[in-house]
Amino acid sequence: MPLTLPHVLVVGDGLAGCLIAWELHFRGCSFAVWSDGSPAASDVAAGMSNPVSFRRILPQWNAREQQDEARARYQLIESHLGTSLWRNVPIVRIFPNQEYADLWAERAAGGHGVSPFIEVMDLANLHESIKAPCGAGLVPDAGWVNVVALTKASRSKWQENGCWEQRAWKMDDGCPEGFDAVVDCRGIGAVEDLASFGLELRRNHGEVLRVKPAVEWGERIVNNVTWALPLGDGTYRVGSTHRWDIHEPICLDKTPEVLMEGVSDARTHAQELECLEHRAGLRPTCFDRRPILGVVSKAHPHYHACVGWGARGVTIGPTVSRWTIEALLGERKAVPDDVNPKRFPTFTEN
Repeated sequence: MPLTLPHVLVVGDGLAGCLIAWELHFRGCSFAVWSDGSPAASDVAAGMSNPVSFRRILPQWNAREQQDEARARYQLIESHLGTSLWRNVPIVRIFPNQEYADLWAERAAGGHGVSPFIEVMDLANLHESIKAPCGAGLVPDAGWVNVVALTKASRSKWQENGCWEQRAWKMDDGCPEGFDAVVDCRGIGAVEDLASFGLELRRNHGEVLRVKPAVEWGERIVNNVTWALPLGDGTYRVGSTHRWDIHEPICLDKTPEVLMEGVSDARTHAQELECLEHRAGLRPTCFDRRPILGVVSKAHPHYHACVGWGARGVTIGPTVSRWTIEALLGERKAVPDDVNPKRFPTFTEN
């Protein structure tokens, strides 16, 4: 670790920029946050923290470490902001068929990496609104973060401290005068700069709704591919879509009907849903669903990437932010190989 802490420029103030700034703040490092005001993926983030991959019933990447660190970090941040951000909310996974139900039960019984994270639900304990003909499982150790409240409150704090500015930055600008390092948290905004080093950051278009059912759906997150997340005020966030062929954060006219039909399939009775809000965003992702962290060029040693968080940004964010800053401060030689740019076969460290 250097004898004198660096003055760091954080570019972008979505979830990634927010968590990097807090990591620096807690370490006593001086920093400034610049944002050009462009839409961020976190504007439409579900905010869910889920340690289980439902597609194959497997634990997510570094599930235990990241889940525990995420909960602790968000609770620490909310204690500094004086606002509620993290909520422990179990996820009910509705089984699509009997084969899936049998595999879930087998793995829930023990002896598998995912076993500590899942349970089989007694159907008597399902909320009366839920329809699950093949049964359902539970992920007790799950939760969600109010990402919009987090980024908004953090931005206000940095503004009050005089370390936030609406200003654009790109790689060609180099390390601005007065700063010792730049952490790039622009998400999709970093696509072109990273491409010059052979690093592909993909745009994953997604849409979410906020809906109000005629009769409440309970206080647990329910997933039947489409998910419904209770917001605590009688409304639910519903999502989400995934498209690779749309490169702008536009709302499609057909999406509300598709998502509301999907979420209604998990309910015992058809009921009217009022769509209160429809939002779209672009998730920055990589080919292997791992972020890009750390130094990408010997010619630009001041530049540290922290992008490509994808759909699991809420869960992985605190851990990968810590790795990024540990590497920047010399507390670790480099970020782990899982997230290092050198894992890209196309990477050119020019």
